[in-house]
Amino acid sequence: MFLAADIGGTKTLIALGDQAGIRFQQRILNDDHAGPTTLIAAFLRSAQEAGWPAEVEQTCLALAGPVPPGATSAHLTNRDWLIDGTELNRTLAIGPVRLQNDFVASAAGISTLTPAECVTLQAGEAAPASGSGCQLVIGPGTGLGVAACLPGTDAGAVGIMASEAGHLGFAAAGKEQRDFLEFLAQRHGRVTVERIVSGSGLVECREFCSSNEGERTTISPAEITRRALAGGDPACARALDLFLAIFGAFAGDMALCFLSRGGVFLVGGIVPKILPRLSTGPFLAAFNDKAEHAGIAAAMPIVAVLAEDLGLRGALATALASPRTSR
Repeated sequence: MFLAADIGGTKTLIALGDQAGIRFQQRILNDDHAGPTTLIAAFLRSAQEAGWPAEVEQTCLALAGPVPPGATSAHLTNRDWLIDGTELNRTLAIGPVRLQNDFVASAAGISTLTPAECVTLQAGEAAPASGSGCQLVIGPGTGLGVAACLPGTDAGAVGIMASEAGHLGFAAAGKEQRDFLEFLAQRHGRVTVERIVSGSGLVECREFCSSNEGERTTISPAEITRRALAGGDPACARALDLFLAIFGAFAGDMALCFLSRGGVFLVGGIVPKILPRLSTGPFLAAFNDKAEHAGIAAAMPIVAVLAEDLGLRGALATALASPRTSR
C-alpha cells in the first residue's frame, strides 16, 4: 500500500491506495490534531480497524506551502505546522516520505479527471499538437494556489512548475477595487491577491461591502456564499461578485504569464460551492479583460473542477511513481 495526503491549512485529505487507485480515504480537520504525526497515526489506526494493511511502502505528502526541490521538511503557509518527512518515517511505519507543493500535486492529478468532474466555463480553442499547451491549475481555499503543467513533458514527474503566485501584490481595477485596496492596506499593510481570493478573503470582501452600508457583522465564507446565491442579501451578493472579479482578473493574468493554451483548471473546495455564480458572474469578463491580448485570453479553455480530492490523487500518483527503496 501507498499513503498519500493533501495537507491544507484547515483540513487534510489522506488515503491509502495502490495502482488501482484510492482504496481508503478520510477527510480530517487539522484542528483536531496537534500536528501531522498524530493526524497520520490516527488515520493509520482507522485504516487498520477498517481492515486495510498497516504497512506502507511509500508516502507522498502534498503541502499547502512552498517545498524546495528535494526538501525533506517544509512549513505550511497558513498553519504553524512543520512537516518533517524524515521524522515521520522514523516515527511511523509509512516508508520513505516525499514532500511536494499541494498545487504541484493538483497538476499531477489533472489526468485523472473524468468529464463528469469538469464544468467548462469557456470552451476556448484546442491547444496545438505541439508548442504551448501549458495547463494552469489555480484555486482558492485557505490560501490561493497556482501551478503550471508544462507541455511536452510527463505531468507526473518534472513537467510541473510550482509557484507562490498567490502572494503577488493585488492590482486594483476601478474605483471599488481601489477603495477595497485602501480598506485592506489599513488593516494589513501589503495586500496580496491571496488576502482576497481565499476563504478569509471572502469574509474581508463582505466586511468591506457591509461597512459601506453601515454594517460590520462577520459571517463565515460558507454563509456568505449561501446568502449570495440565495438572494435577498445585497452585501453578500456584492461581496461574492467582488471576489469573483478579482479572482478572474488574477487568473487571466496568470494564464497570460504561462500562455495556458492547454487550459485553465479552477480547483479547490470553494470552486464547486460558488459554481452557479462563477459561470454567470464577473469572473469570465475579468479573465478576458486583457486589452490588446483579450483574444489570447478568450482562446484559453477554462474548466471548473468539481473533484475536491485532485491534490490527493496527484500525491498518490507521485508516491506510485517514486523509485522503490530496498528494506
